[in-house]
Amino acid sequence: MRSATNRVGALLSAGALLGAGTLLVTAPAGTASAASSSVSIAVDNDPAPFTYDPLSLAGGGVVTFWQGLYNSLFTTTSTGAVVPQLATGYKFNSTKTKLTIKLRSGVKFSDGSTLNAALVEANLSRRSQPMLGAYGAFAPGGAAAIKSVTAANPTTVVITFAQPTASAPSLLAENAGWIVGMNAIKNPAVLTMGPDGSGAYSLNTGASVKGSSYVLTKKPSSWDAKAFPWSTVTFNVIADPQARANAVVSGQDQLAEIDPLTATFVKHQTGETRFPGEVYGFAVFDKDGTVSKPFSSVTVRQALSMAINRTALAAIHTGANATASLFPSGTKGYDAALDKKYAYNPAAAKQLLAQAGYPNGFSFTLVTVGLASSTDLQAVQANWQSIGVNMTISPATSFAEGLQAQSTTPLGYNPFVIGQDPLGFVTGFLLGGTLNLQHATDPKIGSALAVAEAGSGNNDTKALVKLNDAIVNEGWFIPTYAQSIYYGYNSKTLRAPELPADSIYPTLSSIRPAG
Repeated sequence: MRSATNRVGALLSAGALLGAGTLLVTAPAGTASAASSSVSIAVDNDPAPFTYDPLSLAGGGVVTFWQGLYNSLFTTTSTGAVVPQLATGYKFNSTKTKLTIKLRSGVKFSDGSTLNAALVEANLSRRSQPMLGAYGAFAPGGAAAIKSVTAANPTTVVITFAQPTASAPSLLAENAGWIVGMNAIKNPAVLTMGPDGSGAYSLNTGASVKGSSYVLTKKPSSWDAKAFPWSTVTFNVIADPQARANAVVSGQDQLAEIDPLTATFVKHQTGETRFPGEVYGFAVFDKDGTVSKPFSSVTVRQALSMAINRTALAAIHTGANATASLFPSGTKGYDAALDKKYAYNPAAAKQLLAQAGYPNGFSFTLVTVGLASSTDLQAVQANWQSIGVNMTISPATSFAEGLQAQSTTPLGYNPFVIGQDPLGFVTGFLLGGTLNLQHATDPKIGSALAVAEAGSGNNDTKALVKLNDAIVNEGWFIPTYAQSIYYGYNSKTLRAPELPADSIYPTLSSIRPAG
């Protein structure tokens, strides 16, 4: 799953790291030129296939889309800084277990309700609802479980965590920090018909075609309207990679994520820009062996990692680099030593299987969901078969089966966005979200995470390397390769887009006219 990809970056706000007892740091509303005409963006999947609730499992897929309709408590810059959005500032207590947030005034929602502490409290009180995947880390038993949310006064919210959580502002940026209006809180069914947000745009339902094209219309009275230059933004859903490339080259759309194989074609015709992007790999769901007993063994999981020919796998993909490190090159937690430790070695992998009690290997079924690459899986299938592990690949046949896959298959293969926010990914997804529905714990991973959360978070290179090592060595995640992200854009009409440091999707406010 493309993690929603967007747990956010370094715990810096307005350039200053917030520690215990610091003053509230404020961030002004964005400014930009007056709204111009329109822009059209091609996206590779339907951003709202089932609901307009940004906290749902369906929501958050195309962050650029949601940023037009909703505001978040915090947001992330292209450098990885976490800055207030609906918040105006925040502070921690000395133990980093309590976060006090000051809220912006004058923010209106589509339903007419107003942002206040009671509304934020009501939003975060939905954290135990299993269908709201963005809240996974905050739910009871989650890696960043919230004990309580209190409206101290109309503009002040106090969030108390079960344990030190230095990454809290990061976790409350974008997905988990998006706030819906009071009508949606009282009657969530309204979100199946349309959004209820405070964003600078409203959904033009008359001009939109569900699953095909979504048209957003500027709200001049919105508190952050000046941050967005376009009066109309259209999102066209084009699943086929070549068709998306053609759409940019022909001028049908001004911006699109493009496949690496079409990047040269687009660059020669218009403009193309490249960003560090995703880590492809296997998230191990079945850490206690409920679905497939062998997966409860750390030794088995290490054997599977050692049996993957990452170099050959990466060679299939233009611009990809083999890696056994969960935190990719360029991030503070990257550890190149993992590449040597888990280098392709089928003989050593077979020895590990024998040590774990599986000298003849074992068999299991992998239910594939979403963006899993059949080519990659077939290559790994052959690698594992050579050590006696037989993986049957079974694509999910329905949305419901896809949702249940994390409970019915031992592991899943997809691209994951780590970016400059490794702590956010670990806390929000690997430990506390949909990648750990068993609520499994591991003392080595837990200890490494606690050190980072109690210290300087994503700024502590040493702590992040230890966390990376613990996750890979315990086999909770089996990385395969890192892949860059490419965007094609009409360089005559648009500036090059910017991506938040934690996301593969451009920031909507960064999509601006050229010149």
